[in-house]
Amino acid sequence: MRISSLVWPAIVLAIAIAASISAGDALHGLAIMAPALFFFYPDKLASWLLLLGMAALALSLPQLPALLAASTLLILPALSLWFNPDRHPHVKWLLGAVMLAIFAGIMALQSEAKLGGAPWFLALQLAALCGLWLSMQYWPGYQPPRRGAWLVLPILAAAVGWPSALWSVAVVAMIGLLQWVALTPRLAASRHPAMHILPCVPFLVIAWRVPYQLTMSLLVAWATMLAAIWVGEYLLLEDSDDD
Repeated sequence: MRISSLVWPAIVLAIAIAASISAGDALHGLAIMAPALFFFYPDKLASWLLLLGMAALALSLPQLPALLAASTLLILPALSLWFNPDRHPHVKWLLGAVMLAIFAGIMALQSEAKLGGAPWFLALQLAALCGLWLSMQYWPGYQPPRRGAWLVLPILAAAVGWPSALWSVAVVAMIGLLQWVALTPRLAASRHPAMHILPCVPFLVIAWRVPYQLTMSLLVAWATMLAAIWVGEYLLLEDSDDD
């Protein structure tokens, strides 16, 4: 068996572990930000974007219900569609309108105390995910984790508990594995569909772990965003084939 065949299962497992910890434990902001230290190289723009994105995530993630926070991950494949170089912008505008309407509706429900968390924390989380997406776009090839950063883990375990430290390890593993995917030609064909599937894993895991957080409004919003992304992807592919 080739090692590369185990990469995607390992990524899914790392995401599932992180999602499970997010559902069952209160994550500390320091642990959320810690993975950025493993890949921080001051001369790399992607490192700064990762650090800023994780810092914003550290502020917003603990203030939102885990399932609501997981639903925002669909902004990542949506951004990939919005910035697709295809020549048919009407599909992108339609997708943008759907996503904007859904998140505006979620914020309205938060304002009415029908969903947990404050609207501005949700807005901050969306901004954090946009920063992380930009970091992925500017990632300059393989960046190994900094050796000294591993000393952060026992400090985190002692200061904020082992679940938060394990969450950091899972995220570091995800970043390392995704770099391997980006540099492995054998996995090239699976990169694009994986971008649309992987953000669904945390939502499904957290919904299974804490089903009481799954309200009908949140389920409808998540399903609508997912359907809009898949339909937009299908239309863009159809237009490309026709050309």
